[in-house]
Amino acid sequence: MIKVRIPQYRLVEKLSRKPFYVYVVEVIDGGEIYRVEKRYSAFHSLHRELRKQHETAPFPPKRVRNSNHKVLEQRKQALEFYLQAMLKYTPTRSKVLSFLGIQKPSHSVESLSAVEEEYSIEHQPIYVYKKDPFIDSERNWRLSNSAVEGTLMAMFGDFYCGS
Repeated sequence: MIKVRIPQYRLVEKLSRKPFYVYVVEVIDGGEIYRVEKRYSAFHSLHRELRKQHETAPFPPKRVRNSNHKVLEQRKQALEFYLQAMLKYTPTRSKVLSFLGIQKPSHSVESLSAVEEEYSIEHQPIYVYKKDPFIDSERNWRLSNSAVEGTLMAMFGDFYCGS
């Protein structure tokens, strides 16, 4: 099952352009984690492309009153909800995964038009971690539980509640 979330956004300031925000999108597929940064305009281009052929989830408004933290957080949450909804909808899933830079061999992934390239930032890093150490962490313990418990009690004292 594929999970998607947008944990943060950041301001990009370039000398040649006016500042803009990018949203960091994390996609968890099995044990692999993908991270990609996208501008709001790229999400908007994806939405316009998808709604030509399919029903789509509500998309957050293009205009924002200001760029204070609360407004940007609401937009981030709305974009996350949008992506989650579009990944659940089978006809749009492959296009959304392609937009996020994830190629699934079992799917025929179509690429978006050149509109996305026009609105994308020059550098869109994708980080892949083959295994998340926190998923199924029980298998990673090499010490017995009593050794772990004793170490945690020694380190954290009264703050450690035990399991």
